[in-house]
Order: sequence, then C-alpha cells, then structure tokens
Amino acid sequence: MDALGLLAEVRALRRRELRPLQRALMAHGLSSLGRLESRVAETLQALEHALASLVGEAPYPGGQDPEAFFAGERLLEVRTEALFGPSRPGRTVRVLVTLPVEMASPEGILALHRAGMDAVRLNLGKLPGEAWPSLLGALREAGEALGRPLPLLLDLEGPRLRAVVREPARVRTGDLLALELGGEAPPGLPALAPDRPGLLALREGDRLSLDEGRLVAEVLEAAPFGFLLRAAYAPPKGFKLKTGRALNAPLAPGTPYLGVRDLRVLALAQEVGALVGLSFVRTQEDLASLPQGLAGVVLKLEAREAVANLPALLAAAFRFPTAAMIARGDLGVELGPERAAEVGEELLWLLEAAHTPAVWATHVLDRLVRKGTPSRAELADAVMGARAEVVMLNQGPFLQQAVGLLDGILRRMEAHQHKKTPRLRALHSWPLPGEGD
Repeated sequence: MDALGLLAEVRALRRRELRPLQRALMAHGLSSLGRLESRVAETLQALEHALASLVGEAPYPGGQDPEAFFAGERLLEVRTEALFGPSRPGRTVRVLVTLPVEMASPEGILALHRAGMDAVRLNLGKLPGEAWPSLLGALREAGEALGRPLPLLLDLEGPRLRAVVREPARVRTGDLLALELGGEAPPGLPALAPDRPGLLALREGDRLSLDEGRLVAEVLEAAPFGFLLRAAYAPPKGFKLKTGRALNAPLAPGTPYLGVRDLRVLALAQEVGALVGLSFVRTQEDLASLPQGLAGVVLKLEAREAVANLPALLAAAFRFPTAAMIARGDLGVELGPERAAEVGEELLWLLEAAHTPAVWATHVLDRLVRKGTPSRAELADAVMGARAEVVMLNQGPFLQQAVGLLDGILRRMEAHQHKKTPRLRALHSWPLPGEGD
C-alpha cells in the first residue's frame, strides 16, 4: 500500500476510541496499538492471529516476516536520506542548521559538519541578493571537501507578513495602538503597518500577533487610518514595536502564494538542486504554482489551515520528494500553547503514517545558541526532537556548541527510543551486586 493509503488507514482507525482496548491487551502481554503508524494492517493482523490462538480458535501461524512488517520504517529512512543526506554511525536523526553569515565560509561549514551538522538552511529573506553567490560558493567548496554536496534548504517567503514601523514605541498590555492601512495614525498613538497590506482580511474582534506571540492585539474598530487595536497581551516590561517583526493575522481568501522574491528563490533552488521550504503554506492550491523538477519540498506547518489541511497538502505534494516542518513558534500563535503542544505530537504520528520525514523546529536549544548555556527545559525539548527525522537549529553565536550537544543528545536517545517505541537498551546506571567487581 502507498503512503497515502496508509495515512487513510491511520486516520480511519484513530477516529475510534482505542484506550479501553489498548489497556485490555496489555493484561495479556500483547503489544499495544500505540506504535502502528507505519504498519496498520500488519499490526492488526498480528493481533488478530495472537487473539485467535489465545482463545483456541486457530493455531498461532507464527510471526510475520520482519522485512515486510517493518517496511514502512525503511521507506521513511530512504526518504529521509534522499532529502537530508546519509545518516551517521550511531545516529539516524539529522541535524539541520540555519547557517549564520559569520560561519558561511568553507572552513566554518566544515567545522559545523564535524560538530554534527548534516544539512544547511539559508534564510535568504534576511540576506541581500548580492550575498547569495558567495554563500552558495562556500557551500559548494565545503561539499567538494566532503566528497558530496551538503543538502540545502531555501525557504520561500509565502504570504508572510512583517511589521513596518515609522517610529519605535513600547506597548504594554491594555495599550491602544494603530494598524495603518493607507493613512497615518494620530500623533502619540503607537502604530505599525503590514509590509503587504493587500493580504489582510481583518474585522472587529480579530486578533493579530507580533514576534511569535510576544505581543497579541485585538481589533477594536475600523478607523480612517486603518484599524484601532488594543494590546491583549505584552511582556511585563512591554513590547518594542520595530520594523521587521513577524506579523500573524487573518489573510484574505484567494491570497496568492508566490511573490516576486519567491520566484527568484525557486529559480535558484532549481539551479543548485536545493530543497524548498514552503513557508505559511495553507491549502493544496498553494502548491499548484510550484514548477516541476524541484529536488524536494518541506511543508512548513505554521498556519492553522496547514494543520487542518495536512492530508490534502501531502496528497498535493506527492509529485515532489516531501518532508514537513513542525514550526512550533508560529503554531503556538495560531493555535494557542496548549493546543500547539498537543498538535506537535499528533503531527509526528500523522507524518510517520504518511512515511514523510518530520522536521522538529523552532527554539531548539535556543538559549544555548544565543547565550552559551542551555536551560533544563530546552534539554528536555531536544530529547523530544529525537522522535522526528530531522531537528533544526537556528543561528546564534554559540551555534557550533549547540550542534555538538544536540549530536550527543540524539545519539544517546537513539539507543533508548525509536519514535514512540522504547528500545530497552541495557541499563548500566545501577549495577547489581557483584557486577563490575
């Protein structure tokens, strides 16, 4: 069965309440249903044979052929290697790194690779076009030194919005502020404007957010300059409005997916054989304008619509090698923190069922990357990333140290866990009496 057929099986099965059945099976020493994403029919058939044997209806025919039973796992690994390069000894989860300009030399790239980097992401949106050739030249030289090209991801901008601010201002919870759409706000009223106002579809009661939810504002009413907003949430010390902040807001139906800059990035991706990150993809229609012959696409799951439409997006992307990025920062803004945490788990399950590599992204080891020391919470988060096929790090002054630490975490966790399945590696932390003498 193809991956989309398996995805349909998983969706159909998981519409049912399985918790009572799962618990009842455990009392008989039978494997639970909690690890069947890549092999639904095979797991149910094995369970049926075991139960029939237990009640004396039929002799147990023996276990299924392991090659066939675990074929889905192997397919997922093949697809991951095709997109993100070969695995390393002792580690199959790849490390994707957003390359900072200060390390964009052959020597810097090779240093990151030695630390554990497997693939490179270039954020071209923050780099002037004249800098692109030198970055690509450095990657090419590093690939020649390694004997193979490093997988490269280039992001499209998609219908992403950013704030434009004439005068920086600090906004606190409860403050009024202006969203300018063609006119200037009264003096003294903090104001911002979207860089692409034609994409917005706002009405009273809607909410928009800046910088992945650090500021959340509610639309109070239309005004001559655009809309009057009230800050529903801001940090205790206030939020500084400045140009370039990411802006999340409701978009107009039929918003075109590709912009002028996106066409340049697509042409470059085709020229160098890079993967294309589909930022803020929402519907299958967004994929219709992509050219044939791309090396692969990464569905960046940042919008609420992308989560709701994921099966249709996977079907529409099937003409390309496809991965999906769980972009937890924007999802937290779109869905709220509680639902975003739950959806992260569900997306891992669904992508495994579709044999689609999952990229665990946004703020992984963020404090370490930026300040040089990790927090306990982000160490636990990095452990969670081991259940994906790829973990992405953003850029910062301590990036190389973060790559090395992540490499070690993933190697250790791989010995203990694969996806949701404990591997039951021998525990040596608490030797029995007489051991080690």
